[in-house]
Amino acid sequence: MKLEKYKNKDPKKIGIIVFTVICILLVAGVFIYTSFASFQTNKTFNIINGEVEDLGDVYFAFYVDNELVSEMPMQNSGYVFSSSECTNGATVEWDNTKWSPLVTNLTKTRTKCTLYFTKTKKVQTVLGELEVYEYTPDFTKSACDDETCESHEKGIFETEDADGATYYYRGSVENNYVLFANRYWRIIRINGDGTIRMIYDGTEAHDNGKSSTDRQVGTTEFNAAYNDNMYVGYMYTSGEPHGTGMSSTIKQANDNFYTSVLASYSEYIDTNAGFCGDRSTLNNQGGVGTGTVTTYNGGYIRVVESDPDLTCSNTSDLYTVSSSNQGNKALTYPVGLITVDEVLLSGTGGGVFDGSLNHQLTSPNSYLTTGNHFWTMTPAGGYNPFGYTGWGSNVFGVYPSGNLDDFYYPVTSGLRPVINIRSDVTINGSGTKDDPYTLSL
Repeated sequence: MKLEKYKNKDPKKIGIIVFTVICILLVAGVFIYTSFASFQTNKTFNIINGEVEDLGDVYFAFYVDNELVSEMPMQNSGYVFSSSECTNGATVEWDNTKWSPLVTNLTKTRTKCTLYFTKTKKVQTVLGELEVYEYTPDFTKSACDDETCESHEKGIFETEDADGATYYYRGSVENNYVLFANRYWRIIRINGDGTIRMIYDGTEAHDNGKSSTDRQVGTTEFNAAYNDNMYVGYMYTSGEPHGTGMSSTIKQANDNFYTSVLASYSEYIDTNAGFCGDRSTLNNQGGVGTGTVTTYNGGYIRVVESDPDLTCSNTSDLYTVSSSNQGNKALTYPVGLITVDEVLLSGTGGGVFDGSLNHQLTSPNSYLTTGNHFWTMTPAGGYNPFGYTGWGSNVFGVYPSGNLDDFYYPVTSGLRPVINIRSDVTINGSGTKDDPYTLSL
């Protein structure tokens, strides 16, 4: 029998085959991984209602300006959440205060959610081009840089007033300083008509939240009396819910400030925009608003429901000078006070009054917070406040830590005048504490 020589297999050929198999496995592994690349794992367990099935991983991917990125953009970085897409029928509810997503309708494992973020929009204003947030904040939460605030929102936001789009400053902003009439002011908002609404802030530039009596023009009562609904009015007439026959104590003090400080700068000050001292009532009830009839004004409800509104429902409550084409034309000088609605927009949280301020969250680093009590222009109503047995007229004020309350009886509180600057002025500077806006014609 002839024996054939045993043939050894070619080692080089075997190596090529092994290498090819490994490459195929690597490519398959990379394909599987990249289908979940840039996603972060997040497991949620419902332990409140007992044991539930672990639905597996939820994966998030982030697109910023339509480009895939590895990390979600930081809050206040100029980006806002715009939309989301999830597999398996899941949906995303975005919590802007916590800057985080909440996945709902989660029924299957390995759900993937893609979150999209876009830059704030840019708008052209009297202050130049501004970056503006379009989303609506949660006004139940206070906004500032301090850890006591529930939201760390900071910037310029958009909403509507009677004249159109208005851009308001919220939180611990540092770009709304104005040097005018040798005094410092802080911009509250750019009104819908393009004028600039700003509030008095002292003879020197103060940091946000700095406690200083220099940030107000002394103190005053709102009215010397409080035993009639009429005394919630910036102006009032006995027996009329919306009267303008008499000037309040605080209006007289405001007028004095105008004549002594602002009169020589009147060419910069707008005379058409008004100041709303809203005396509308809950559900427009009849038979209230006079005498000692228990009355809740519209501002009270808006604070309780954390629902600010920049329109003025009654012409008689929009205080304007005689040359204005709107409002009651009852003012002698174009100066007023901030509204409670503007305080809510600025970062003070609303909520229910319980007599202990448990629901009124502080905003100690807000640009409006001065470490002092100061008045708003918004009536709360005539009623028995929590903790008091007597009836009284109540007007909203801001506490030293930035929270709101209905100020009862003739308390003495800070006066912070508010004016509107013409929309056709020339603006210089960047609006910071060290480089405040200045005005020229």
